[in-house]
Amino acid sequence: MVALEATLLSNRIKLMVLTPDFHNPTGTTLPITARRRLLEIAARYQVPIVEDHIYARLHAEGERMPPLKQLDRANLVIQVDSFSKLGFPGLRVGWCIAPPSVIERLRLVKQTTDLHTDQLAQAILAEFMRRGLLTKHIAKMRKAYAKRLATMHSALTRHMPEETRWTRPSGGMCIWLELPPGFDSSELLIHIRERGVLFAPGRYFYLQNPQPNTLRLSFSNVDEKEISRGVATLADVLRQEMRKRQRGTRRVEGARVALV
Repeated sequence: MVALEATLLSNRIKLMVLTPDFHNPTGTTLPITARRRLLEIAARYQVPIVEDHIYARLHAEGERMPPLKQLDRANLVIQVDSFSKLGFPGLRVGWCIAPPSVIERLRLVKQTTDLHTDQLAQAILAEFMRRGLLTKHIAKMRKAYAKRLATMHSALTRHMPEETRWTRPSGGMCIWLELPPGFDSSELLIHIRERGVLFAPGRYFYLQNPQPNTLRLSFSNVDEKEISRGVATLADVLRQEMRKRQRGTRRVEGARVALV
């Protein structure tokens, strides 16, 4: 929060966009104390916050964290949400909760860009909710994602070398993994995709100063058996590359000794 306040103090910031629950790609969640502090700072500098709330309902355990919009007392939070992450990626329907003046401006922008969201998709989801099926569907998806998340946690703990680090989210759809220093996840991807495993290199998620040894592991559309196999394969390929480096280091050291 110190860095945030320093940025607001030294720049003309017009808007903050945040994903406080199960952030993509890290999977992390903003603690309640940090949420309140964030809102205090935003109110002091009168900077609106766009709260991307799309993952919040996908908590694997415990109670949901109160959203920024619920804690907001200065009416600065614009909350956006969508059905796409709840299990309907093909139905691009979402909604927004904001002050009336903001809603009116967004309505005008929406009309000038694409007129309106597909009416049939909206009608389908409205009927789905009217019948009480959305609540059941969310419970089903939470249970499925929780099992996949637990499986990935377990597989990482069991297979990955000690030199690796990863986040431990309590929900959402992904985990952020840090390889040992000096490794490039993009290079590792070349080797591992030959064995049928894919991940997203971390460099794609940085605005500046990317960390090449980072990557995102997603578990939302993969069953537990495939998750276990994928993590085991990733660990195996990583260990192979680590052994190659160790052998290369020993050869270099041996050459140095011979030259002395």
